[in-house]
Formats: sequence, structure tokens, C-alpha cells
Amino acid sequence: MRGTARAEETRPSALGRLVRLADSDAAAAGVLLAATLVALVWANVPGSTYEATWHTPFAVRLGDAVLEMDLRHWVNDALMAVFFCLISLEVKRDLVLGEFRDTRRIRIPVVAALAGLAVPALVFLAVTGLSDQPGEARAAWGVVISTDTAFVLGLLAVVGRSVPVNLRAFVLALSVVDDVGALAVIAVAYTDDLTLLPLAVAVVGLVAVLALRRLRVWRGWAYLLLAVPIWLGVLASGVHPTVAGVAIGLLLPVNPFSAEEVDAAEAAARAYGRTPTSSGAHRAVLSLTRSVSVNERGQRLFRPWVNLAVVPVFALANAGVVLSGETLAAAATSGLTWAIVAGLVVGKVVGVTSASLAAVRLGLGRLPSGLFPRHVIAAGVLSGIGFTISLFIIDLALDDPVLAAEARIGVLAASVVAALLALAAVAVVRAVDRSRLPGRQRLARPVRADRDHVRGRVGAPMELVVYASFVFTNAGRTAEVVDELRQVLGEDLVFVYRHLLTDDPASARAAEAAEAAHAQSRFWPMHDAMAARAGRLDDRTIRRCAVDAGLNLARVDDALASGAHADRVREDDDDARAMALDEPPRFFVNGQLYDGPFDVGAMRTALEQTAGRSRSRAVPAAAPADAPAEDALPVRAPAAREPVDPEPVA
Repeated sequence: MRGTARAEETRPSALGRLVRLADSDAAAAGVLLAATLVALVWANVPGSTYEATWHTPFAVRLGDAVLEMDLRHWVNDALMAVFFCLISLEVKRDLVLGEFRDTRRIRIPVVAALAGLAVPALVFLAVTGLSDQPGEARAAWGVVISTDTAFVLGLLAVVGRSVPVNLRAFVLALSVVDDVGALAVIAVAYTDDLTLLPLAVAVVGLVAVLALRRLRVWRGWAYLLLAVPIWLGVLASGVHPTVAGVAIGLLLPVNPFSAEEVDAAEAAARAYGRTPTSSGAHRAVLSLTRSVSVNERGQRLFRPWVNLAVVPVFALANAGVVLSGETLAAAATSGLTWAIVAGLVVGKVVGVTSASLAAVRLGLGRLPSGLFPRHVIAAGVLSGIGFTISLFIIDLALDDPVLAAEARIGVLAASVVAALLALAAVAVVRAVDRSRLPGRQRLARPVRADRDHVRGRVGAPMELVVYASFVFTNAGRTAEVVDELRQVLGEDLVFVYRHLLTDDPASARAAEAAEAAHAQSRFWPMHDAMAARAGRLDDRTIRRCAVDAGLNLARVDDALASGAHADRVREDDDDARAMALDEPPRFFVNGQLYDGPFDVGAMRTALEQTAGRSRSRAVPAAAPADAPAEDALPVRAPAAREPVDPEPVA
């Protein structure tokens, strides 16, 4: 009975399953696609009420003040502001804590996005000019400048591990910079009347958001109260009100987890566990809430609503276009329709790809780790999936219903063609990634059991060496990928960890702390503890990891203060620099530099294809009689229960 009760307790609720579904990009794209199909069917049934329904007026009254719009504009202007706020929150987090906190990496998506705005617009204008389209049609050049983030991320989620993990971050940054640029175009090119006083009110509200952030206000409702007048001010000014969502999302505070706040939350939870009272529960909830930034709480709050309600309702309200033989024939011969298809399908890939590769060649920035020109081309093809902003601008730019219908058909056709081409591009990239052997750069220093940090048996058929840093945001992902490879390949794989430092001073401190753990035969427990806190390590957190790993903290402090292990860390880092390894993580597969996606399937293929070839000529060392047992699978056990480091005490 007790086992049954426990199973019932752990069974996810319907709400929990719904939240997990909302967190899935693939599910979100599926719901969006279903809503689009429903809109098309609804608009094409005999006696359709589609247009009449979405033009139904709806008013909000407060005293003498009245705000009235039809249902379509409530969706496009109000609900979609929440969508763009969520996207801005995700980008802001990537800029501050994620892959793009290195400004050299965000430069490439920015340059690519700007070219992805300009080149499609030029292609559109060229085609409409050659086909002698009327001025109203040529004015709709903004239709081809934006990428649909929801569809693109959903498509990436469907292909899953077929692409490197950093491709999603690159495409997300690209599409959001693209969307921000598109919204700026809307504000400038498609705003007929600009009223400065309401815009000034909105600016004052944004300044107030900045003030709250400076004052370290952590309660979300304070920012939510300001969001309403900001949105109303932007709406009344004549600027598209979704700009308010973008601005607020970029300004909300985001910060790494504070060790002090996490400790306070843990203490409050323990206090409630000892003495469960309503006041104790309230304090524990407040402490836990305060330890998570407003940005991340906002993402958690908005994502289910955006994925399962906001974006599908938008598609339902905007994607319905009559697809009769007459309208399809007119679209097939319409220069406007073909201009949209050419702009999105051709202009996007040309603009994004050429600008990205040119920026890298000119030294303006670097691609994220694991991405190469073939992945940039795939990203360019993906960016041709235009939907959300495209339909927005059709509504703003085209009053003629015939032109609007032709434009909507062009957007739908371009999105379908771009999606099919994107799937083909991803398939080609996946095939190339899996067929690529590791690079020609060979591992300079052979693996030695008496020197290196080794998991597995030196001399195993397959050898994986990583040069990495604990402060890099991908450290946790690196550990997950390696753990899964070890689970799959078992004793046939030996894994070796070496240091490659970043510009962050905490990188060297963490590496030296790991070497201090090695001196106590606890390298791997310390490795796992720090990898679990990737991207948010400071001196206090490093010491906490040492405690979690079961180390003698006084010995660790002494080693860090004296720099006892600095030479050992520098030796690894110097080796990495000599091999032209720029930043972590960089892998060597069977002694050769790996130049493929950061993905379990592709790395396993590379390991198995090159197994038995000349590697780094690993040098085993006779283990002392009292040496601890080798690390056992599974490797991600809690640090306190982890087998001791297999390495001899230095």
C-alpha cells in the first residue's frame, strides 16, 4: 500500500503534464501548425464566419475611458506583446548568462540579422519592380524581413539531436534580433501618426522599470504594474504596441544565482521542515522566489501561455485566407506573391549566410562552439520561415483585400517551402557531421594515467579527451554528453579531462581547486559538483563544491592561497594554446581534434569509426597497491556517494 501511495504521489498531475508540454518547442510548433490549419479550414468552409468573428468589436471601460478594438487587434496588439516579451527575456538571459555573454559571439547574429532584414527587402523590391506591381504592393516590403521564431524553434526541436545544441541559441538570437529590427521597421515605416505625449508616458514607465532594477526589486508584480501603462502609452502613440513587450523583456533583471540567497532559501526550507507553520511556509516561498531572477520567473510564467494559447490564437486570427481556384490562380501569376516567396526563401538564406561568413572572415566575431559554415547555411534556410511578423505587416501595409490575400498566400507558400528546404538542409548537415572524421590536429601530449584525470581504463579501444573549463556555460552539458557516451560505450571508452582556461578569473580558481581535489583523490566528485553549477561559479561556490565533494576545506584553501597547483593547470592550458584551441570545450577523439556537432550520436559515430587507429599513444601507469577503485558507472551519482578518484595522490 505504501508503495502504491508513493507511486500515486509521484504521478504527474494533468497540470504538470500540460506545463511540460508547454516547455516543448516541438509541441508548441505542433499546436501552432494545428491552429493555422484550423484557420484555413474555417476561412474556406461555405458560409464562413471567419472574418466576421475576428472583426467583432470588444471594449474595456474604466469610468469614462474606453479602449475598443476588434478581436483580431486585441490578439495582434495585446496578446502578441506577451509573446515578444518572452522572446526578449530568453535573449536577455543568453546575453547575460548564456552563450552570448561573450560579445564577440553576439556580433555575428546581429550582423546576420541586419543582412537578413536588408537583402530580402531588396529582393522583394527587385521582383515587384520587374513585375510592375502597384505602389501599395511595393510598400509591403516589410513582409519578408522577419523570421517566425516559434516555427523555427519547433522545427529544431523536431530534429532534436541531429544538430548541435548551440545552433538553437544562434538561431534564437538571430530570429529575435531579426524580430526587433522588424518591429523597428514597423514603428518607422508603418506608423502613420506618431503622438509624442503617450510615447513619453511609455518612456517614463521604462525608466521606472530601470529604477526598480537598480533598487534590486525582486517582486514580479511591481514590474507587471508598470507594464500596463507602458503598453497603453505605446499603443496610443501610434507605434506598434508589441514594441512595449520587447522593451520590457530586455529591461527586466537577470542575474546568476547568488550563493547567499540560495543559502537563505535552503535555511528557510529547513526551518519550515522542522517547524511547519503557515508563516514558515510563507518565508520559505519568499526566499525561494527571491533566489530566482525576475527574468527566469517571467519565462516560467509566460511560456505555457505563449506556447499553448497566445501564438496559436494569433495564427487562428490571422492565417485564414480563402484558397479558391480563383485566388490560387491569381496568386500564382501575382508578382507580389512571388516577391514574398523570393524574399523569404532566397533573400534570407543569402543575406544571413553571406553576412555571417563575411563577419567571421573579417574578424568581427566568432561562431559559437560546435558551429561551422554548414550550420550557418542551415540557419539561413531556417530563417526563411516567416509567419508572425509577416502577417502583422500584411495587415498594416495592404488595404486592398485582393493584394492582402495574395500576400498571405505568398507567406504560407514561402513558409512551407522554407520549412521543407530547412529539413533537407538539416539532413545534409547531419550526414556531413556524421561522416566527418576528427580534424587533422593531433593531441600533442599523450594521455598518462599517472598525470591525467581519467575515467575508464587507459588503453581502452576508444579515447575521448576534453579541454574544458568549469566556468564555461557548457560545462554542465559537456558532463551530460560524456556521461551518456560512457553509459553507451562502457569499458570501451576512456575519458580524460584537461584544463582550458577562459578570461574569467574564476576559471583558473576552479581549475586549481579541481587539482587540489585531485591531491585528495577526489577529482571526479569535485568535477561533478562544479559542472553542476556551470556558469555561476565564484570563490564561495567553489568552496561549497569542495564541501559537497567531501574535501578537506582547509587543505583546499591553503592550496589556492599558495598557488600550489597553478603550474599543473598552466601546463594543460599552454598545451591547448599551442594546439590553437581557442575556447572550451574542445574534444579529441582517438587522438585527433573533433570537428563535429556537440551531440552524443555524432560523437559516438566518430569514436567508433576511428577506434583502433593511432591515437595519442596513451601511457598506462602501474597503479599503487592501495590505489582506489576506478570510477564506476553510472557516473552522475551524488558527490557524497561517488567512488573516490582513481588517481594516485599527488
